[in-house]
Amino acid sequence: MGKGILLFIIISIYLLRTVILKTKKKDTKYLWVSFFIFCIPFEFGKALNTPKLNDIAGTVQPIYIISLCIGLIVAVLPYAKRRFINYSFKLNNWINGFCVLLIVSFLNPYNTFYTGTWVLAIFFLSNILLFKLLSSFLDESDVVNGLFDGLKWLAYTQFFLAICFPVLGISAVTRLFHESAEIWATRLDTRSGAVGFFNHPGRLALFMVIASSFFLATYLYNFKRKASAICLGICILTLFLTYSRTSYLALIITLFSCYYIDKNAQKNIFSIANILKFVVPTVLVLVYLIVYSPLSALFLQSDSSDQYDNRMVHWLMAFNIFEASPVIGVGLNAHLSYISQHLGIVSQVTMDDFFSVNPIHNIHLIVLSEIGIVGILIWVYFLFGNIFKAKKEIKEGRNEVLSLTLVGLFVAYIIYGLTGWAPFSTAILPIFLFITFFSIKYRNQ
Repeated sequence: MGKGILLFIIISIYLLRTVILKTKKKDTKYLWVSFFIFCIPFEFGKALNTPKLNDIAGTVQPIYIISLCIGLIVAVLPYAKRRFINYSFKLNNWINGFCVLLIVSFLNPYNTFYTGTWVLAIFFLSNILLFKLLSSFLDESDVVNGLFDGLKWLAYTQFFLAICFPVLGISAVTRLFHESAEIWATRLDTRSGAVGFFNHPGRLALFMVIASSFFLATYLYNFKRKASAICLGICILTLFLTYSRTSYLALIITLFSCYYIDKNAQKNIFSIANILKFVVPTVLVLVYLIVYSPLSALFLQSDSSDQYDNRMVHWLMAFNIFEASPVIGVGLNAHLSYISQHLGIVSQVTMDDFFSVNPIHNIHLIVLSEIGIVGILIWVYFLFGNIFKAKKEIKEGRNEVLSLTLVGLFVAYIIYGLTGWAPFSTAILPIFLFITFFSIKYRNQ
């Protein structure tokens, strides 16, 4: 299906919903958020350039795009209030820090492909500008309602598509939204998995992990509790049908973490007793899943040994890049370009060309490669610092839904990111930025 036709259909549906709600004199502002969230998997946009064969960057392709995000900025402007212009450096340290890292990347002598960094900068800043505009006329309830609505409809549609494939074997649904999805739905004929609106089972699975943490949060804090339970169950079932090993592990650890922090927000989570309360049941569930459950073959047989070997190759490549520029790396969204101009990094560990054109399958090592020791320290502080701040919000009974969702989001990124690069793909990054932006915004109010 053409992306233009698909976008037209989605816009028409949301306009119809707006009209129906207005006739009932109900609020419609939250639909802005719902529309944005629902459209994330499709990666709508119009490319302005065609990269050359040897133009590779990092996890974000080196293509200048008029994205849906930019279109939404134009659409939202008439509704935005003047206060969106106000910017507090103190309250936006994470945005300031990323902008500094962008500047360092542009000045980095090891950055061999500035286009990759420019594309990432435009992607990041356009999303932040959109969120800033939305925040000028939406309150926290609008954001949570919009997030719930968008993720709810995504959960329903992804589950339906997951039933179509792989359960019913209707492979035609894998070709509807992305050209490459049909290939990756069978993982190059190794094992089939649901892709939904995405182009890879791993991305759908990670998105469902993030959605699950949100629906668990809304369930725990009595926000549309019945609908939350249904959506949580649907997300888990859909994730199961992706047959993504890493996502199974990420889901268990993420949901355990969210539930544990919610129930122990008033306590010191690093006491021996509390650590054991979390670690012991989590480890037992993981051992059962990997060794004794009907899914154990996914972990111990299938193509698991090949995938473990592939990860080791990626990790060795990352450390070779790190040795070249340990302090500031080789530039944001530029590690593949650096590899393409220093093929010895690949040939030292493998002769397979796959590794020279695919991002390193570990987002933490991507950070280490692209922005060095400085970047990895900032990254670790950003993740764990915000988890602790979110716990404090939960303890004080403020901003609970978004704070617990942030905990789930960051735990999912930490775990899934150990063996994959999907968290840094343009199909996942927008929801990461969205939840992070609004969770931190309402924390500071």
